[in-house]
Amino acid sequence: MRRDEIDLVYASGRDAVAALIAAQAARIDELVASNARLVARVEELERQSGRSSRNSSLPPSRDSPDARKARPKKRSERRQGGQGGHPGRHREMVADPDRLVAHWPSACGGCGAAVNDDDRVCDGEAVRHQISEIVVSTEVTEHQRMRVRCRCGQRTLADLPTGVHAGAFGPAIAAAAATLTAARVSRREVARLLGDLCGLQISAASVETLLKRTSDTLEDPYIEVLAALDESPVRGADETSWSQAGQTHWLSVATATQAALFQIADRRDRDPARALLGENPTGTIVSDRYAVCLYVDDSQRQLCLAHVLRDFTALGERPGAPGRLGRKLGSELSAVFVTLNTPGRDTTNLAALRLDLSAPRERIHDLLSQGTRSRDPKTRRFCGGLLEHEPALWTFTRLPGVPATNNAAERALRHAVQWRKTSYGTQTDHGDRLVKRLLTMRETCRLQGRRLHDYLTAAITADLHGQPTPALLAPP
Repeated sequence: MRRDEIDLVYASGRDAVAALIAAQAARIDELVASNARLVARVEELERQSGRSSRNSSLPPSRDSPDARKARPKKRSERRQGGQGGHPGRHREMVADPDRLVAHWPSACGGCGAAVNDDDRVCDGEAVRHQISEIVVSTEVTEHQRMRVRCRCGQRTLADLPTGVHAGAFGPAIAAAAATLTAARVSRREVARLLGDLCGLQISAASVETLLKRTSDTLEDPYIEVLAALDESPVRGADETSWSQAGQTHWLSVATATQAALFQIADRRDRDPARALLGENPTGTIVSDRYAVCLYVDDSQRQLCLAHVLRDFTALGERPGAPGRLGRKLGSELSAVFVTLNTPGRDTTNLAALRLDLSAPRERIHDLLSQGTRSRDPKTRRFCGGLLEHEPALWTFTRLPGVPATNNAAERALRHAVQWRKTSYGTQTDHGDRLVKRLLTMRETCRLQGRRLHDYLTAAITADLHGQPTPALLAPP
C-alpha cells in the first residue's frame, strides 16, 4: 500500500486498522501455504525425476543416462571366470546315441607294430567322444480318402480316422509354432523360421490357427498348475503392466519351486490377487509392499527385502534428517544381506540365522521407531507402515524355505516384460489367454528342466486322439 492509503486507513479509526491487519495476515498465511505446496511439489517432481533401479521398482532398462553413469563401477578383485573351488559344469553324454562308430589305432604307440584285425580287443573302457547334430526334415503323410459307389448308386467318401487332424499340419509343427511364440517370435517370423529350418510352407494366418488350437489344448494344464500352486508352502508374487488394444491391463505371476502361473486382469486390485493366490491362501506369500496383498496375514507374508532396501535408498537421497535416517536404515539392511550371502552358510539353520541378524534387526526397529517421530509426514507414514507390518520383514528367519527376496517371481516376470516391449501387448481376450498359458507352460517346464516342445507335442497329440492331456507336474 502507498503511504497516503495507510494514512487514510489510520484516520478511519481502530476498527479499520484491525481489519487491514487481519486481511494482510490472512494473505500472508495464504502465501505461506501456497509456498509450502510449491516446495512440496518441487520435491515430489525431483523425487520422481531421480527414480532409478537403485531406489525404486523401475527395471535397469528404464534408467536414465545419468542414472546409468551413477551406477557403482567398483571392479572386483577376483579374476574373470570360475573361481577356485567352483564346481565345473560339463555337458552330459547321451546315454543312448543314435550311431556308434568305433575307431582303432593303426599302429602301436610304443614299438610301432601294426594293429591287425585280430589285435582289436579293447583294453579297458573306450574313450567316448560324442558329436551332436541337428537333422532337420519335414515328414509329409498323405491320407487318401477313397470314394466307393454302392449298387444303389450312392457314392460314399471315407472319413478321416480319429487322431488325424483336418488341418494340414501335425502336432509337432503346432508345438514348434507355440514354442517359438513363447520365445517372443512374431507370427510372421515363426512362418519364416519354419520355412528356413524345415522347408515348410506355412503362412502367418496358419500359424495363428495353430496357436488358437494349442491355447485351447492348454486349458487343463493351466488349471492343473493353478491347483498345484494353491497347495505350495511358499509362493512368490509380482506383477507388471500389460496392454490389450491400447488399454492398460495387468499381468501377474505366482511362482513356486516347480511351477509358475501367469494371469492377465483388467484391474490392479485385490480381486485379481485373490484369483491368483486364493481367497484364503495357505503357505507363505513373498511379495513387495503393494497394497493388493494386504489381505494376507503378516504371519503368512515375506516382504521382499530387496524392495525395502530400494525404499531405504530413496529415503536416503532426501535432504536433512529423513536422508540421514534413510542412509542408516540402508546400511543396516545391507549388513543383513552380507550375512545372508556369507559363503558356505547353512540356510536351513534358522536358529543361527536369527542370532546373527538380531543386532541389525533391533537397530532397524529402533530407526523405524525414530522415523515415526519425524517432523516430515512422508517419513512418518513410511516408517509407521513398515513397523505396522514388521513381522513380515523377518518371516524368512522363522519358516524354512522362505526366501528373503522376491527374486524368483521377478526373474519369471522378466521374459514377459520383454514380450510386452516387443509385441506391444495383445489385441483380444484370446490373445491374453494364449500369452498367459504359454508363459505358464514355458516357465513351469524351465523350472522342472523339461523341454517345452516335447510337452506341447504330447499335449496336442493327446487332444487329437481324444485322450486326457498329459500331466504337466509330477505327482507328489
